[in-house]
Amino acid sequence: MDANERLALRRKDAVRRRILLAVQIAFGVLFAAGFIGLAVTMWGYHKGEQSYADLRELVRVPAAESAAQPGGDAPEEAAPAIDFDALRAMYPDTIAWLMCPGTAIDYPVMHAADNDYYLRRLPSGEWNMGGSLFLDYRHSADFTGAVNVIYGHNMNDGSMFGELEQYGSQAYYMEHPAMTLETADKTYTLHAVYGFVISAEEWVQRDFVNTANRDALLEYASQRSTFKSDYAPAQNAPLAALVTCTSADDQNRYILVCALETA
Repeated sequence: MDANERLALRRKDAVRRRILLAVQIAFGVLFAAGFIGLAVTMWGYHKGEQSYADLRELVRVPAAESAAQPGGDAPEEAAPAIDFDALRAMYPDTIAWLMCPGTAIDYPVMHAADNDYYLRRLPSGEWNMGGSLFLDYRHSADFTGAVNVIYGHNMNDGSMFGELEQYGSQAYYMEHPAMTLETADKTYTLHAVYGFVISAEEWVQRDFVNTANRDALLEYASQRSTFKSDYAPAQNAPLAALVTCTSADDQNRYILVCALETA
């Protein structure tokens, strides 16, 4: 091998080393960006949940113990109530508080002029990936409509409506057959009746948000429910439909249909 050949070989080696270094740097940058993105996302989750934890501390007041029962039985302690005066003084768009014992669902329900505002905002209006639970803007804020649709994100950490699609299991339903929806004027029990998966497109096409389609929603849900409920809703009982994305595909929705009953 003469000098020219050796020089050409060294140049090729130098080029290969530069290419390899560039590839390593590119992968390093992508890894760092992904790690930073994940860290930012997780911090957003934490910040959002911390804000809700702080809010619970501020507005939740233990209910007074009931009077002693006849026969000398020990008094029973009622569930904690929400101080709606304090809550609305901070966040005027709050219309209710939804809680499902034994789950992460323990949040205020917001109501705005559209379905976008609270999609990625906390009750304070601060931007956050987890957003807020909110009632469809087309529904009455006092839950007097035949159908009341409440939206929430299916968060990876299980917060918001992250546990909702677990109603795909009969065992989960048996453990959590009902939720509580508290407003400034009333407290409702939400009896889980049906749960089903539907594409976002079909949900819109069937217009189940429309209160006129209450019976059609019940009929559709009854044929596709992921669990069998022990509760039979009254003929004209108002419904609450809790809506979230499925974990497998954000183009599909899991819908939990509940019958509203005054507690």
